[in-house]
Amino acid sequence: MSRARRGIVAALAVGVLLAGCGDPEPRPVSQRPVGFQPERFPDIALPRSGYMYSPGEEQLAVAFAGGTVRRFEVAMERREGLADQTPAELLAQLSRDLEQRGWALTVPGEQRQHWRKGGEELVLETGRADSRTTIRYRLRPASQPPR
Repeated sequence: MSRARRGIVAALAVGVLLAGCGDPEPRPVSQRPVGFQPERFPDIALPRSGYMYSPGEEQLAVAFAGGTVRRFEVAMERREGLADQTPAELLAQLSRDLEQRGWALTVPGEQRQHWRKGGEELVLETGRADSRTTIRYRLRPASQPPR
């Protein structure tokens, strides 16, 4: 790259940085955060119905480099006023869905399960918040080779 071209690129980079230094525009409450794109994870089964994203919990669902780098940290809970679903019932439903999507159960459990697909591990944790069932997803690179 020529010296003049490097100078232009550097000036543009400084301009972009300075443009972002002002007070950020407030984001409308209804606008979804940029780092939350669960539709980019068709292989991760979410509860079919009756659940909402947990308010007050940060949600992260991003994929980079054509999906080779993925982060998925999602917390959901059963909506109030609906018929109860136990954590075991929810895990049974999600287990069927995950198996159909190519995941393999590596650590079974009644409240916490570990799943593996390729070089990734998906951890599901269920529990209760008040009288409602909750589910938390954590996707990360697998720590060990598959068995």
